[in-house]
Amino acid sequence: MDEYEMNGMEEDIIEFEDEDGNVIPFEVIDYVFYNGEEYALLTEVIDGAEDEENEECIVCRVVAETEAEGEETETFLPVEDEELAQKLV
Repeated sequence: MDEYEMNGMEEDIIEFEDEDGNVIPFEVIDYVFYNGEEYALLTEVIDGAEDEENEECIVCRVVAETEAEGEETETFLPVEDEELAQKLV
């Protein structure tokens, strides 16, 4: 996960790789806790795009893990259940 600073505010940027190997950056809009699980609401970062009304959100479950070296990592797993995703958004 990369963090970028824009306009004096720190933003969480998550980079996913598509099936063709292209890296696609997503911005974390918000974190949500539901039924004991943490979820993140993400939107694709598109250069020059400022039309927030038409942004499409994706919802991912956040899985926190601790590596053998003690480093903490987070894995973002897309939520496949559309009904759950709608509740979270």
